[in-house]
Amino acid sequence: MANNYYGCLVYADEIILLSHSVNTMRSMFAICEQFAFDFDMKFNTQKSVVMRVGERYDVMYAPLMLDSKEILFVHSFKYLIYICG
Repeated sequence: MANNYYGCLVYADEIILLSHSVNTMRSMFAICEQFAFDFDMKFNTQKSVVMRVGERYDVMYAPLMLDSKEILFVHSFKYLIYICG
């Protein structure tokens, strides 16, 4: 956005992670897990989802795990997002 990379958007207690690949998302999840461990926090994995976009959105992949739980891949989700550059 406006020639800047934003990989993590945060608002109140919500986090949106943006990644160019599934492997990078795995790395971002590892960072989140370490942060949660360090600060005695938990992610609500039942409310967490992943959505892939682009030409390879339907390519098979190994599941993404957060807090030892598989995160559901979805084709759409409801979320109010405002991004202003």
